[in-house]
Amino acid sequence: MGFKSSKAFTLGVELELQILSGSSFELLPLGPKLFEKTPPEWRPFIKPEAYQSMIELVTPVCENLAAVEEFLSQGLKRLEETAAEEGAFVLPLSLHPFARAREQKIWEKARYQKIFQELQLVGRRFIAQGLHIHVGMPDRETALKVYNALRPFLPLFLALSTSSPFYEGEKTGFHSYRTKLFEVLPLAGLPRAFSSWEEFETLVKTLLEFEIIFSLRDLWWDIRLKPEFGTVEVRICDVPGRFGDLLGLVALVQTLACFLAERKPLPGIPYEIISYGKWQAARHGIRGSFVDPESFRKRNFIEATSTLMTQLESLSRRLGTKNYLPGLLRLLKESPVSFRMLALFEKGATFRQIIKAVKEGFWS
Repeated sequence: MGFKSSKAFTLGVELELQILSGSSFELLPLGPKLFEKTPPEWRPFIKPEAYQSMIELVTPVCENLAAVEEFLSQGLKRLEETAAEEGAFVLPLSLHPFARAREQKIWEKARYQKIFQELQLVGRRFIAQGLHIHVGMPDRETALKVYNALRPFLPLFLALSTSSPFYEGEKTGFHSYRTKLFEVLPLAGLPRAFSSWEEFETLVKTLLEFEIIFSLRDLWWDIRLKPEFGTVEVRICDVPGRFGDLLGLVALVQTLACFLAERKPLPGIPYEIISYGKWQAARHGIRGSFVDPESFRKRNFIEATSTLMTQLESLSRRLGTKNYLPGLLRLLKESPVSFRMLALFEKGATFRQIIKAVKEGFWS
C-alpha cells in the first residue's frame, strides 16, 4: 500500500452542514440545487453527502490554520448566500433537533444508493453531520505513530465539539447523540491500534480480498490513516456550533499531532478505557472524564484540556496556532454549543428558537 507523503502538519478540513428552510427551519433537500449553482472554481470544494439536505465544504491542502480560516470563512459565506437565494440557510450542527429521518431524501449517487440498500433502517436513522480534520504526515512511520498516539485523546476532541443533544424532537440525554447513531454502522467507531504498518496493510488487504470493503473510504473509523492523501484523519468530532470553537479544535488537533510526532511514544491505553472516555464525552460533554494519556489518571475534560494547552504553548508559536488555541479557553468557560442548546430547552425555548440562537451565534 503506497503512502503519498505530505508536507508535515499541513491541514485539510471537511465540514458537513445541514440545509434548512428559512421559514419553517425544517431540513430541505436542496443539496443538488446548491451544488448546481456553485461556480466552477468552487466545485472541487463543495461535495454532495448522503442526504440531499446535507452539503459538505472541503478545504484544499492548507499550509497553516490561517489559510483554513480564510477558506472556510469564504466558503461558508458563499454557501450562505447561495442558500439564501433559495429561501434557505446552512446550519453547523451534528443533528437537526426535530427532523424525521424517514422524511429525508438520499442523494442519488450510486455509492449512496448501494450503502443505504445494505444499511436499511440503521442507515436511514443516521441523518448526522461531522467535522473531519486531516493532518499531513511526511511518511507512513510518522503517520502510524501519530495515529496510535492520538487515539487516547479522541474522547477529548469529542467532548470539545458536542452539538447533537436532540434527535427527532426528543431530548436524548446525550451531548453527542450523533456518536451513538454512528457506532451502530458497520466498521464504524473506535478502531484498534496497530503495532506496525504491515499489520494495518494486512488488515486492509484482507478486508478488500473478502469484499468487506471496496476502498479505505468504507472504514468509518473515529480516526483513520489515509495513505492516498498522506494524512491522519480525525473524524470523531461533532460539528462545533461556533466558528471560533471549530478553529480552536483544529488548532488543538494539529498542534497535538506535531507534539506527539516529535516525542517518545507514551505507554498504550487499553481499548476499553478509551471507549469509556468516549462514552463519557458523548453522554456528559466536557463535564465528563477520561483517563489522561499523559498522567494515566482519571481527569475531567476541562482540567485535561487546560493542562494540554499549557504543554503545547511553545509549539503553537512555531506552528502558527498560538492565536487560535486561546479560543478553547472561551469554549471551556462557555461550554460547547450542546450546553447552550440544552439550557435554552430547559428554559422553555422551542426547537426553532434554539436553531435560531445557534445560527445567530455561529460567527460570534
